[in-house]
Amino acid sequence: MSSQTIQTEHSGAAGTLMHATAVEHNAPADAAMGSIFDSSEDSGRRVVHRKRALIQHIYPFILLIIDVLLITAIFVIVDSIRHDTGLIHAVSRRILLVIVGMSVLGVALVGGYSYQTSTKRFRFISEHIIVSAGVFVFVFFLIYSFVGYGFRMYSARSVVAATLIAFPVLSCAYRFVLGKIKLSYQRGNALCIIGAGSAARDLYRRLDGKDSVREVMVFDPYGKDAGRHLIEDDPNSPVVEPIDKMSLNSSMNGRYVENYVVAQPLDKLPGGLVRRLAIAQFHGNDVCSYDAYLMHKLMMISPRQVNMGWALKGGFLSHNNPTYERIKRGGDIAFGLGGLIVFGPLMMLTAIAVWLTSKGPVIFKQQRTGEREVPFTLYKFRTMKVGSEKGDKYTAKNDSRLTLIGKFLRKTRIDEVPQFWNVLKGDLSLVGPRAEWTELVKGYEQKFPYYHFRHAVKPGITGWAQVNYSYGASDNDTLEKLYYDLYYVRKHSLMLDAIILVKTVYIVLFGRGQ
Repeated sequence: MSSQTIQTEHSGAAGTLMHATAVEHNAPADAAMGSIFDSSEDSGRRVVHRKRALIQHIYPFILLIIDVLLITAIFVIVDSIRHDTGLIHAVSRRILLVIVGMSVLGVALVGGYSYQTSTKRFRFISEHIIVSAGVFVFVFFLIYSFVGYGFRMYSARSVVAATLIAFPVLSCAYRFVLGKIKLSYQRGNALCIIGAGSAARDLYRRLDGKDSVREVMVFDPYGKDAGRHLIEDDPNSPVVEPIDKMSLNSSMNGRYVENYVVAQPLDKLPGGLVRRLAIAQFHGNDVCSYDAYLMHKLMMISPRQVNMGWALKGGFLSHNNPTYERIKRGGDIAFGLGGLIVFGPLMMLTAIAVWLTSKGPVIFKQQRTGEREVPFTLYKFRTMKVGSEKGDKYTAKNDSRLTLIGKFLRKTRIDEVPQFWNVLKGDLSLVGPRAEWTELVKGYEQKFPYYHFRHAVKPGITGWAQVNYSYGASDNDTLEKLYYDLYYVRKHSLMLDAIILVKTVYIVLFGRGQ
């Protein structure tokens, strides 16, 4: 019965209309099964491993409190020793507040308050030291140019310096120990994937590539793939189990289940299972979709979300935000001009080295695709022999077309220093998706229909894809980097830009480029 017919009825019109509306909109069959908070419902019980769940939730706050107390203790002790007076007179609270605020912000930039961050890894420690060096310079500039202007400051520069040096050392030390303890706990954790299709296999490969120590459990809601390995040609992949063996109280086989990831469309799942998942979510279990897990945990756009409808979804943080655009452009001008001045001597030496080691122009010029697909000329130091662009469009790891110093220039990113001129002109931003060669872009847009979404923002010298994924040497790599680029298009902000810059410094210093 259509809604137009129902609206003409007088007896029981309201109830009939509600029923018809549910039919028209394909309401799930379990919509009328009663409240999910029914106390008689035994599925989706409350979390069994409450301590582990609690630790994950309060972890950032505990570390924040430790850092604030640690910075304060260092500052107060050093300041009192330096002045040999009472604590109240020795401490300049205004200076302490700046040191605490900027130090905490620096730790946050490198993921120091995230439970997901492996704080015992070399990369985290390196990025912590890098950002601490930046905090050191910025705090001194801030205190002695603005904060302390017109006020008597009791704390000496040596006290400020000692605090800013001691804190990152102690922070790295205790986070390293904490990281080892956390790793031992994570070995007793698990992640549950609901579904055994392409999305489930994709998620498992991504987790396996990140050397996750958690056990991955896979459950088939239909039962047809039960007993098989998730990936047929990988005997190390988990064996798919039937859905009736899945427990929704965050505990299976004695392991704490950190996440239940639904890797099947909800409208394809049995109605009773959707209800059980909803109950589990509201009882404190962490249930999310495959798309949401990739967005919030792996910080990339889900492959199955890349369609025209993606542009119509919310969550574009700084899209058409004039304040963000003005601040970013001001920073680009400052960095562009400063980069040309600071790296001027290096550019001269590099130009001489390129000229002496290979024939051809020192500067390589190429048409690249910019914001809104407007082409521009990009400038780099030439790292390949003249005419190399006529060969393979991708550069191999030990490409024979590279010049004598080309590999070094690429690895250290020195070849990209002339792009500061592009930044100053406004062709590039300091941070944004990589500006690709126009000839490559034409091919990408034919192979990947929604590749053009990445051109919604200004390209940059460095970007989210560059710091999270290795150099793209194939179409598959290009597609993977697109998912990271689209995350940036959706989530770009001053905070994310700062995180990318810190990670870029790490890549340059430790030769992680190509």
